[in-house]
Amino acid sequence: MRILILGASGFVGSALHAQFAANHEVVGTSRGGHGLVPVDLADTGAVRALVGQGFDIVVHTAGVVDLGAAQRDPVAAYAANVAPMVPLLDAIGDAGAKLVYLSTDNVFDGTAEHYDESATRTPINVYGETKVAAEDLVLERDRHLVVRLPLVYGPSPLSNKFLARFATPEIQARTDIVCNPLYLPSLAPALAQLADEAGVVHIAGAETLSRYELMTRVRDHLAAPARVVATDRFSTVQDCPRPLRLVMRSIRHSLTGPDVNTALADLHWIRGHLLTLAKE
Repeated sequence: MRILILGASGFVGSALHAQFAANHEVVGTSRGGHGLVPVDLADTGAVRALVGQGFDIVVHTAGVVDLGAAQRDPVAAYAANVAPMVPLLDAIGDAGAKLVYLSTDNVFDGTAEHYDESATRTPINVYGETKVAAEDLVLERDRHLVVRLPLVYGPSPLSNKFLARFATPEIQARTDIVCNPLYLPSLAPALAQLADEAGVVHIAGAETLSRYELMTRVRDHLAAPARVVATDRFSTVQDCPRPLRLVMRSIRHSLTGPDVNTALADLHWIRGHLLTLAKE
């Protein structure tokens, strides 16, 4: 199978690129570097030429993913996350490929006990709004797949930003934001099993916990120097409205990522290498 990964230098994209390359022919894009194809999704001609090179699946991980940045500059967020979608979908359709679009739990407002694929989307921040708009464009076409993800954690080959935080002096983590975080290495196998699906699916981890609990458990397992500081919506400056409870379930499949202890057991090899990670 030939797979094109848009945004293959990012946290999620680079992990998918590395894992899929073990069994498939994979091409990844970035804005430059890392041996990836340099392409700007705003360049519709370049995107069309690339997509037309004969791919079975196009995995879209690119765009603005920082919630605070999207809130500060909605115009830039829409330009990155929404504007390229129609030309991209046209190119994918003309090439006979399938799009797997990675979306977010931030399409929900965080007031429900949990959310499955049938839940009504009610975003409360700009990032969530851009993802809803992009989802709608994808779902107008047949055969494509929208995959909503929660907070993702773990190692990544080219953008190890999650683990690098544990080499810093201090990590602020919210006690009042709860989700079922997904261990990044478990995403590619799940996508492979769901690749023939269309519409919307949720992929999330097996365990529900706060961001503070997740960061503390990872820190303790890695014996990392970082001090994890508990915060909440009253004790820290808000960079954007954030949903407080984003527990995702699926009514379409039974796949889940591992619980945190199982994921941490997989991270045993990282102990002692945090300073190296911080420099990547």
